[in-house]
Amino acid sequence: MNFPSVEVLINTLHKLKYRVYNTPAKEWNLNIVGIRAKGNKPDKFDDLLTVFHCFMDKWYVSHYPITTDPSDYYLKHPINKHGTAILKEGQYKEVYKIDKHRGKYYALCQRLGNVTVYRDSNKDGKLKLDPESIETGAFTINIHKGPRNGTWETKNTIYSAGCQVFADDRHFAEFMIKVNNGSASFGNKFTYTLIREEDL
Repeated sequence: MNFPSVEVLINTLHKLKYRVYNTPAKEWNLNIVGIRAKGNKPDKFDDLLTVFHCFMDKWYVSHYPITTDPSDYYLKHPINKHGTAILKEGQYKEVYKIDKHRGKYYALCQRLGNVTVYRDSNKDGKLKLDPESIETGAFTINIHKGPRNGTWETKNTIYSAGCQVFADDRHFAEFMIKVNNGSASFGNKFTYTLIREEDL
């Protein structure tokens, strides 16, 4: 996937009628945007997380390989009786906060509100985005780290049961520095926006 410019990202969010956080006089008002790649390959970290903010009229942006899809293992072995969660595209305003993922380490966790997911229950290992399966609630769809030193081609075998997961734990550590700075400036509440590559 090509890395979109800040201008393309902002125009896309405006087109979709999503909020763009912009406080140029105060740094670290973060826009956190996941981009789901064309093709929907659950066994790859083939999606993108972009984090951008404005300070003193200049935009700063970072791009990280992630997966926005559950691993093929969890598609075949759902942990929820209704099926594996696949986060639906949308803007989830102030739903996330810094908290411990599974009680182990600090990540960006869904603690402050609901998200909407598809439920894939056919256990065939492929993503099924069925509108009739949509469910909204508190499903712990967190943003957390995956393997050590992963890449676009690293196998996403067991890392996500529906969460948004970094391919490289070093990128995740860098992301958390930004998130902690954002929390210090604007409080421990964050918006996560998920769009499709086709939206750009």
